[in-house]
Amino acid sequence: MVSSKGISVESVVSFLENLAANPSSIPASLREDDKLRKRLLSAIPKLVPELEIPVEVGQRLFYSPLELIAARVAVDLDLFNIFKASPTPLSTEEVAKRTGKSPNPHLLTRILRFLASVGMVREAGTGVWSSSHYGNNLSGEGEYAGIKSTMDNCVLAGFAIPEYLRRHAFNPPEAHEDTPFGIGNREGSEEPTFYEWLAKRPQNARDFNVYMEYHRTGVRTWLDRPEIISEIKDALEKITEGKKGEEKSVAFVDIGGGIGHQCKALRTKVPEFKGKIVLEDLKEVVATAEPGEGIEKVEVNFLQGQPVKGAASYYFRSVLRNWPDPSSRTILGYIRDAMDGDSLLLIDDLVLPDQGAHRYETQLDLTMLAVLNAEARTEAHWKKLLSEVGLEVKDIVFYEEDAREGVIIAKKMVN
Repeated sequence: MVSSKGISVESVVSFLENLAANPSSIPASLREDDKLRKRLLSAIPKLVPELEIPVEVGQRLFYSPLELIAARVAVDLDLFNIFKASPTPLSTEEVAKRTGKSPNPHLLTRILRFLASVGMVREAGTGVWSSSHYGNNLSGEGEYAGIKSTMDNCVLAGFAIPEYLRRHAFNPPEAHEDTPFGIGNREGSEEPTFYEWLAKRPQNARDFNVYMEYHRTGVRTWLDRPEIISEIKDALEKITEGKKGEEKSVAFVDIGGGIGHQCKALRTKVPEFKGKIVLEDLKEVVATAEPGEGIEKVEVNFLQGQPVKGAASYYFRSVLRNWPDPSSRTILGYIRDAMDGDSLLLIDDLVLPDQGAHRYETQLDLTMLAVLNAEARTEAHWKKLLSEVGLEVKDIVFYEEDAREGVIIAKKMVN
C-alpha cells in the first residue's frame, strides 16, 4: 500500500518497528528537537485507538491500572535504581539479592516479566534483565515519590469516582469535604479532607510533598515572564503615589504560600524589588518557614479573611484548583475586599483551553475531582468565577504553554 505522497505504509511501519527494537538508532535530532519529539508523541497515541479492534481496546483499557501497580511494587524493591546502576544485565537471582528483601524468585520473575512487557525494564535473555529508558525515567527520589503518592494517596479515590457520582445522581455537591477520596480512603470522621488525612500519615505526606516539589523542578515559572514583574512594579507605584515611599508598602502577598518558595524566588530573581513581601499560610505551616530577609510571615486561614489591605499584588500558586467554586468565591471575596483600585490579583494556575484540552490537563482535572471535589478550570470558567465576585481578567500570561500553566492577572471591576 502506498500513501498519496508515494511513501509506502509498509516502509513507515518498518521504520517505526526498527526504532522501537533498537532505541540507540533513534536519531539524536529527534531527541534534541523538542517540538518534533512532542509531535511524534502526540500522533502515536492518537493512532492506536483508530487502529485497534474491540478485543484490543479491552486488553489495553481494562488492564491499564496494572502499569502503576507494578511500578509501585518495583519501587518497594528499588528495581529502577538497581537496573539503572548496573552496567550489565542481571539475572533474576542477582536482582533478588540487590533488593535486600529476599523476594520469592518465581514471584519476582512474574513482576519483571510484566515490567518488560510494558517497557519498564528490558528482557535481555531468559531470566536476565536490564534497564530501559522508561525505567530510568522512573528512577530517583522524585519519581519514586510520585509513584508512591499516586498509588497510595490517590488511586482509591479515583476508583471511587463512579460510586461517588452515582450517590449524588451525577451532580457533585458543593461541600469540599464530600469527595470520592472520602469513599476510597477515609477511615474516620476526624479525617474530613485529603490534607487532614495526610497530616496523620507522615510517610504519605512526605511522598506527596517531595513529588510536588520535584515535578516542577527545572520547568519555567511565572518569574521567567518579565511582564508580570513589571505589572507588580507598576501597581506598587500606583498604590504608593502621594505616600511616603514604596519600601513601606506591601508589594506582594503570597497567599497559601507554604514555607515561602515563591517569596524567596521573587527576592532572588528581582533583588532590587521594592516594597514588602508577605508570606501567608496556616499557623502550623508558617511556623516552619524560613523565608529570609525582607519577607514577613503572617498566620492566615484564607477561608476566614485577608488581613493585609491595599497591597500591590495578591498571589495564589496552585491554590484555587484545590477548592470548588463556592469555597473559591469565599476566598476571592476576601481578597477583593482587601484590594484597592490599583491592586492586582495574580492567579498562578492551570488555564485549560475552552476546546481541545490535552490529556495532561484533563487527567489532573479528574484527579482534583477525586481527591478534593475541585477542578482544573478553563479560561471561560476562570473569567466567570472572577466576575461573580466583582473581579475582571486584565491579562493571562502563559509561562508553560504546553502545560497551559500561566498567571491570570485580574483587577477589581469598576462600578
